Amino acid sequence: MSKWMSVQYSNTTPVAPIKINALNVEYLAVQKPYAPWNYGSSPHPWDMGTGMTGSWLYVETDQAHGTVVQFNSDPAVGASPGASEPLLVCTYYQGGPGVLMANVPNVSSYLTQFDSFRVLELLTDTDDRERVALSRHRMTRLLAPHTQENPIFFHATDNSPTGFQNGVNQMVDVGFEMYIYSFGSGFNMESTSSDYIKQIKANIDYAHSKGIEVGGYDLICLEKGHGGYGGNVGDQWDAIDPSSQKPTANACFASGWYDKISGIMTNFINQTGLSMVETDGPYGGETCASTTHDHHIGNDDSIYWQTRLQGELYKTLKDSNVFINQPDNFFYQGGNKVGMGYNENQYSLPRRQDLLVSRQGMYDDTYHFIPTQGWMFVPIVDYHGGGAAAMFEPLETNILDYEWAFAQYLGYGVAACYRGNVLYDGPNSKAVVTKWVSFYKKYRDILISDIVHVRRPDMQDIDAILHVNPFIDNRGLAMVYNPTLYTLSRNLTLPLYYTGLKTSATIYQEGQEPGQAYNLEQDYSVSLSLKMEPQTITWFLIKAT
Repeated sequence: MSKWMSVQYSNTTPVAPIKINALNVEYLAVQKPYAPWNYGSSPHPWDMGTGMTGSWLYVETDQAHGTVVQFNSDPAVGASPGASEPLLVCTYYQGGPGVLMANVPNVSSYLTQFDSFRVLELLTDTDDRERVALSRHRMTRLLAPHTQENPIFFHATDNSPTGFQNGVNQMVDVGFEMYIYSFGSGFNMESTSSDYIKQIKANIDYAHSKGIEVGGYDLICLEKGHGGYGGNVGDQWDAIDPSSQKPTANACFASGWYDKISGIMTNFINQTGLSMVETDGPYGGETCASTTHDHHIGNDDSIYWQTRLQGELYKTLKDSNVFINQPDNFFYQGGNKVGMGYNENQYSLPRRQDLLVSRQGMYDDTYHFIPTQGWMFVPIVDYHGGGAAAMFEPLETNILDYEWAFAQYLGYGVAACYRGNVLYDGPNSKAVVTKWVSFYKKYRDILISDIVHVRRPDMQDIDAILHVNPFIDNRGLAMVYNPTLYTLSRNLTLPLYYTGLKTSATIYQEGQEPGQAYNLEQDYSVSLSLKMEPQTITWFLIKAT
């Protein structure tokens, strides 16, 4: 169910503006099973993925910033002895939205029509964590279907014409699908140089001739100046701190910078054929106290307008079929992917630690996201100063770790930023990449389907997940990892209820014929007898008998 509120300003004669500084879009008394176990407030709608544990009612908003979903005690019954009934409140953050309504021609920051954020409410029939997660995932796939797009992309750091062509040629050799000019590569989407744009167009034309899509990285809002990084934001467009009244390191996205960056990006995309953008540092939720910016009045309405305009930019890009990576939750405005809950510093850990921590993160985060909604990271070259212990080059030398990276990310159905100059540096690394990319493409339909969690990674034993989809021929695919230094013999129970199979299943280890038929237990599970050598990976394809 979706709820929102609209306000129409109908005065045609000049009167004092009306300010909307308090607005509850949802105000609903519920019984305790419909509230989280320890109900309270979430300042960010997507945080409710954790806060909603145990609830029969999942609630979020369609905005990345400026809204609050919270369960309070109902004041109507709170005075009664022992009573503490929950009250769902969905409102704006910090007294927002703070917008002004008036009939002022040609001034966009005065509204005659106001539409609030949308509250999205999902009733479930249980508080079981897995079932609630699967219900949420169906809602995501329905309301934001573009989040299911999952190209295999290369975050390339060599921006030279020769480096570009070599990267594209390697991608074709191993089956990658999208080339991304990475951060630190020298790529500049904000360039207006005709010579530079012609060179990028020539590169992209070459990639298109090989069947490869091309995207690029740009820092569009956060950390642009005054101690940050970036460069094209004028001081007049910096966000102003409300306490000090001094510029921050970030651009205000409701200033003239919005018009400039929108025009630059649209022009660059149209002239070069770029079909993907990675907007690191989109609008991040801070206020701006400026009273001279084009698209907001002052501090009170600045979050509303910046969030709205960032969303409008993404909608414009999506209307042009541009794929969008954005480290923030603008999914309902057209964003495809967000970082899958990781901390950038984990990629400075030694490779094996990085792989374990990353797999733990994916295991946990796929309760909240569908696999295709996020990305992970593989530092082929040094990243954040981890040095030789953290980077995967030389790939032929570190071939075991490199294979694990592909096996765990493609095995989870999660895209990763493979960031470096090359995808392989010898025949063994080329074979590893080809093997796992071919596996992913062959079983893509089930690998991008939902995950049932079997055993969480802890480096002490095997860990496993199960992809499920009752609507396709490949009903399930289990990925099993033995990260230990020991040979392990285990009986692994796979819960097949969500595959839609009722009485039996045929299971193929690593896709090999003939499969083995299993009768399902009363709880729709099967038990597999495994013997796994140290640091090995296996998988099982599940079909109807």
